[in-house]
Amino acid sequence: MEIKISEVIKNKRRDMNISQEALGEKLGVTVQAVSKWETGLSYPDITLLPQIAEYFNISLDRLFYGGEDIDEGNHVVFEEIPDDNNLRVFQCLGQKILKKEIYEKGKPFELIIPDNDDKTLNFEIWGGASIEGDISGNVSAGDGVNCGGVRGNVHAGDGVNCGGVGGDVHAGDGVNSGGVSGSVSAGDSVNCGSVGGNVDAGDNIMCGNISGNAQAGDRIECNEIKGDAHCDGDIIIKK
Repeated sequence: MEIKISEVIKNKRRDMNISQEALGEKLGVTVQAVSKWETGLSYPDITLLPQIAEYFNISLDRLFYGGEDIDEGNHVVFEEIPDDNNLRVFQCLGQKILKKEIYEKGKPFELIIPDNDDKTLNFEIWGGASIEGDISGNVSAGDGVNCGGVRGNVHAGDGVNCGGVGGDVHAGDGVNSGGVSGSVSAGDSVNCGSVGGNVDAGDNIMCGNISGNAQAGDRIECNEIKGDAHCDGDIIIKK
């Protein structure tokens, strides 16, 4: 079996986002020694091997011979994860890993939505959500939501930017969407296609047809409103 200790040390160090110098200080060796390990010019002293394996939170076998996540059909065996105080996020469908990354403050995660038409997937997110693909269920987020189409309802503490919505939309800020089958409630402006229910916006409403009532804080501009329309500014019906 091929010895991959150089590759393992280099990859593990990078996964933990630490420098060669920092690793050397932790192990009591020079940065030049770590560099030689990673380039294969030399191997660590045998007395250091247990310390290195413990630091990376892996077995000695894994330190010597490496190994990646093993995917056998839908079954995944996780690679050992280092105890480095990093917050890691794994996106899985069943036991199959779709994506794995380390959390960075202020950087949103892109959620991967696989083709899964035979099952309804609901999402509850404590923060903002940038979602790649359509959602077959509901979405609830403490912050903003950016996504494709949603078959269910969307509840967001901030703005909503998405394709068509099959249910209702409730947003703390503005809503930009395709058609909405239900009602729309927004703290700011609403810009969308036709709406099957009522629209209530803190600022402007610019939509296609509205089957219910429209209430806006500033201006309403739509093709048709079948219910009542109220706002503090202009109301423009294009048809």
